[in-house]
Amino acid sequence: MISSCSNNQTTVVFVQPSAYPDAIAAEYFPLSKGAYWIYAGNVKWQIGSDVFEETMQWKMEVVDIIERNDVIGFKMLGAPWDLEFYQDGRKRSEFSFIKAGTGRIYQGTVDNFIRMKNESDPLVDMLHDGNLFIDIPLTDGEKICDTFSITRPDGFYCGRVSETQTQLTNVIGVETAIPMTEFIISQSTGPDYSEFRFTPGIGITQFKYIHHGTISEVDVKLIEYHSGE
Repeated sequence: MISSCSNNQTTVVFVQPSAYPDAIAAEYFPLSKGAYWIYAGNVKWQIGSDVFEETMQWKMEVVDIIERNDVIGFKMLGAPWDLEFYQDGRKRSEFSFIKAGTGRIYQGTVDNFIRMKNESDPLVDMLHDGNLFIDIPLTDGEKICDTFSITRPDGFYCGRVSETQTQLTNVIGVETAIPMTEFIISQSTGPDYSEFRFTPGIGITQFKYIHHGTISEVDVKLIEYHSGE
């Protein structure tokens, strides 16, 4: 659990999803070195027959960046989905976001980032469509999933994108009363349901998870954002 406080306000870049130039991909999901997002909310989990519930905070941050040609790797520490099936003493995960091309951002392991630092590694077969996190720009009604699942009639195992509006009030580091475009990316599988909300110019603003068997529930919202370098 991590807490933080800052009196500095972030200048937010308001990206219009309907008229989105490739040149500002970095501003759509601002993964600058030193950027961080702090989330707070309710977490419930089960160990044996005992069920635990706690309000907690969790931090996601960009700790390092490497660029090779048109591929950019971001070494990340912590993510709201770390709170799935929570146990006391859990540490924040290490993972990577990899931006390839104009706007495809993949979620991968920290080993992907290590591979990018090895200049003799051609990076062949490093990315797969099943690891696609977002495809910039997000559009209402699109699906984010692998080719195996995209034609399923039940829609399972695909992230479904819907567009809405939000006002990020009471978020430290964000000072605006202007309604902002927000996208809800939801996914259902047999055993669980997950959802995250994404605001262009800021990033992930909420994460939800519900497991239908052994109890695991997460509902955390962004409470602080810092844009980094």
